[in-house]
Amino acid sequence: MTNDADSTTDGVTADQGRNWKRISIVLAGLLAVALVACVGLAVSQAQSQGRIDADRTATRAAERVVVNWLTYDYRTYNNDMTWITKSGTPKFKKDFSAEALEGMRKRIIGPRQLISRGRVVNSAATASDADHVKVLLFTDQTLTDKDIRKDKTAPLHARSGVELTMVRANGTWLVDDMVQLQFQ
Repeated sequence: MTNDADSTTDGVTADQGRNWKRISIVLAGLLAVALVACVGLAVSQAQSQGRIDADRTATRAAERVVVNWLTYDYRTYNNDMTWITKSGTPKFKKDFSAEALEGMRKRIIGPRQLISRGRVVNSAATASDADHVKVLLFTDQTLTDKDIRKDKTAPLHARSGVELTMVRANGTWLVDDMVQLQFQ
């Protein structure tokens, strides 16, 4: 005599059917975990790529700003400083007001008849997210004044660094803060 529990239906016992059901549930659970992990990795990779792109584009914008900042002529100083209104956030524009720039022109730039040429030697960026990046730039500035030009002596060279906090607003990178670093 056979027990009904041991009877087979299409060659599969009831115990074997329960085992397949358990295996199917475990496999479905593992598949769900794998799917969640894949989505998590894809999101993480997209965020990383966003920060990498932000580093690159913010660095280019910061380099342009710093070259503009370090490149001026006493005869065209007011026009040379218009980059501030084009490249700065309202906070930055407040820190570098027209009055402060005019004071520099009257006290230093104009009387000494300064001409400056700047360049970026090297730079590095760190993005906190796709819209906020700190850029460290190392610069070289060549300065001549009326005495250097009159005496035909070598121009002054100043090496320094600056850290810019860049913020993307409406697709444009703007300077939110500038900290000049001094080296000895």
